Amino acid sequence: MQYLVTKAQMKAYDRATIEETGIPSLVLMERAACSTAEEIIRRFPEGSLPEKTVLVLAGCGNNGGDGFAIGRILQEHGCRVTYMLAGKREKCSPETAAQIRIVEHMGACVECALPQGRYDIIIDALLGIGTSGEVRESTRELIDYINHRDAFVVSADIPSGIDADTGAVLGAAVRADLTVTYGYTKTGLVFYPGADYAGEVVCRKIGIFHTEEKRPRVFAYDHSDLKRLPVRKNDGHKGSFGKVFVIAGSDRMYGACRFAVLGAYRAGAGLVRVLTSRENRGLLLQAVPEAIVDTYGTGLPADILRDGLAWADCVVIGPGIGTDKRACAVMEYVWEHAACPLVVDADGLNILAAHPDWMEIQAGRERTVYFTPHMGEFSRLTKKSIKCCMEQRIFTAADYARAHRVVLVSKDARTVVADPEGSAYVNLSGDNGMATGGSGDVLAGILAGLTAQGMTGTEAACLAVYIHGLAGNMASAEKSAYAVMAGDLLQALPGLLRLIRTDKGGTDR
Repeated sequence: MQYLVTKAQMKAYDRATIEETGIPSLVLMERAACSTAEEIIRRFPEGSLPEKTVLVLAGCGNNGGDGFAIGRILQEHGCRVTYMLAGKREKCSPETAAQIRIVEHMGACVECALPQGRYDIIIDALLGIGTSGEVRESTRELIDYINHRDAFVVSADIPSGIDADTGAVLGAAVRADLTVTYGYTKTGLVFYPGADYAGEVVCRKIGIFHTEEKRPRVFAYDHSDLKRLPVRKNDGHKGSFGKVFVIAGSDRMYGACRFAVLGAYRAGAGLVRVLTSRENRGLLLQAVPEAIVDTYGTGLPADILRDGLAWADCVVIGPGIGTDKRACAVMEYVWEHAACPLVVDADGLNILAAHPDWMEIQAGRERTVYFTPHMGEFSRLTKKSIKCCMEQRIFTAADYARAHRVVLVSKDARTVVADPEGSAYVNLSGDNGMATGGSGDVLAGILAGLTAQGMTGTEAACLAVYIHGLAGNMASAEKSAYAVMAGDLLQALPGLLRLIRTDKGGTDR
């Protein structure tokens, strides 16, 4: 797991480290510079760095001080370094002024205008994480200069012109090849378009840390978190690995049902029971003979619903059910009567959006409810524009989860999972090959499969999203992002999960 921070949190941690822990700001700056120089040196063949030409473009704030220190360290390794201060010296922070004096004592000249010539490496230290509002015209010119040079561009902490919270471009932004960020990864480096502008992102520890009571509330998973998968007991049976009740599919949307069912099975569920449109029965039994299939016609199948809800450890409702009168009746029954964890996806969410008064039922329930909307569905739920929902992704998701007592899986290029307690997860796996019909149905099934096996709350949602994204990465690596279809995610899951091994005997967990 790794933590992600906003600029306000980062400033608070930085201030606490200096004022409470007692590590001087210049020491932190030196550590940041050493870390960045090390990352640059690693990316050039041994012996090739000496004689490389380096341009440091630095602002007056502490980010500029990082830049001067980085240039000085590269100079010690044999690089020919040119420094430019973008601003008036009298406006420099005390730390940056100190770094300027150091490089001048080493014989360097600090330019006040762009020097001529070609550079192998450009250090972007113009603007730090505190930037808000559009960048000034003079800074835009420097950003444009950087972006049109054939050089290896390294940004200190964050590319200049990127909002550290949202990843938005503040009028203009540096396109870096490498961004070395300090202490914690900023949320603006993982949300788009900031993630594209940052290039390769490396987070280096420089002495800034958090106490347990003030730990960041936003986090992401990495491969070490795959150990969270439910352990499969050697004496387990199909009933002990969880039962999923999938209510999905209409006469025109068979695929949604199939993908959700297979997602649950591939995630490890022992039994999957399906309620779908009568027209889908033959196709489903042929595609997934392991499934228990119930169907309905024009009326409300109350008896089947009652039995299914009593039988299940987790329920999925919504993929491809439509929004007609029958679908609304089924959704209303399940929403009122389901006591076990409930995954609401696709048309289930659209029906709830059309009946906002139904949400009052959730306020008094102890059950866990997962909502898995894409941006269009989330817009309908919140009655806000997609643009509004996209802005401040973490805040918007967390606010909705808290207000409605649900675990919200807000799907997008960077999916956000938020819970009623205020924690938020940002998913870093997956790629644009997953932007294909049926991908969300697979995710709903995976989430239900993990939940049925005993995973709870936010952890189940985060792991489902992470595994779903890894399956997408594997599918894209094999077929290319252009060619990936939802079925390819299901085909990738067995190979992915096979990589999760126990320490004893090499058996699958």
